[in-house]
Amino acid sequence: MIDESNGEKLEGAASGACPPPRDDGVPAGAGVVDIAGDEVSEDKKAIAAVLVAVDSVLKQAKVLSDELSKVNCGLGCGKIGAGKRQRRVVDELRALSLQIEHFAEEIDPVKCGGIELTLGRSDSIAKFFAFNFVHRPRFKLEELVKRPFMGSGVYGIYYKGTGEAAYAPLSGSESPIYVGKADPDAPYAETIHAQGQVLFERVKEHLKSIKGGSLSPGDFEFRYAVVQSGMQSAVEDFLIHLFRPIWNKEMKVCFGIGKHGDSAKTRGNRRSPWDTMHPGRAWATLTASDQMKRSVIIGKIGAHLVKHPPFKTLEDVQARLLSAE
Repeated sequence: MIDESNGEKLEGAASGACPPPRDDGVPAGAGVVDIAGDEVSEDKKAIAAVLVAVDSVLKQAKVLSDELSKVNCGLGCGKIGAGKRQRRVVDELRALSLQIEHFAEEIDPVKCGGIELTLGRSDSIAKFFAFNFVHRPRFKLEELVKRPFMGSGVYGIYYKGTGEAAYAPLSGSESPIYVGKADPDAPYAETIHAQGQVLFERVKEHLKSIKGGSLSPGDFEFRYAVVQSGMQSAVEDFLIHLFRPIWNKEMKVCFGIGKHGDSAKTRGNRRSPWDTMHPGRAWATLTASDQMKRSVIIGKIGAHLVKHPPFKTLEDVQARLLSAE
């Protein structure tokens, strides 16, 4: 290439030639890492890996497509079991579509991810309420009647004593032994006065059960949160799956703490585990036998707490909430 201003030949990159050697004899550009080249190389490897995986998925989809055709024929011929096969094939196709979506996310240079919180989902709203709940103060259960309150919502019963060995891992922790809810007097109540005093009355029932069950109210605390009417069930469900309380029947460990009381003749069954562990509720004494031996109940509680260790601090709860999907 000739410089038109003075007719001299240009050297280096402008001429398209390699740069001249350095004074130390090392070719120019030696030792320089081509970052862009490395990134391109990694992208190629990632895309190649995804292509292999996608090819495998497409082959599986072809197999399922052929099987679905056979299922369709079976349905038309009235073959028994064709409906179940159809359900299985559809489920597998949906699983494959999720894999393909994952592969697309892997090679897409613009990372999207998923929507983490949306007010269009009740569980997301419940998560907000749960944050509020765990930051609410805890009160002494024995002093409940001294501070009545209005509203409906959710509550938790906490153990802080030393008298019941089965509850030792829970004592003083941030994990309640039971989570419950109280529905408003009016389903669409917009004020706490319209909701009524239902939350207070529900916790008071637990106080009565504890007093009558050879337990000291001084060993218990409670926490509550008044929530928007209609949201209490979703928030309760979220809290149950967050804390996994031993006395919530959903955990399939123990049950009976929330029973309101009925006639033994009407029920025609045996004592609940709560009444076996903590006998004293008058209506339960009329039942002749236990549903579960005390030793079995204690064993189930111990196994559950080993599998799902209690939250020792509020920080532990916050960390779990932040990581919860």
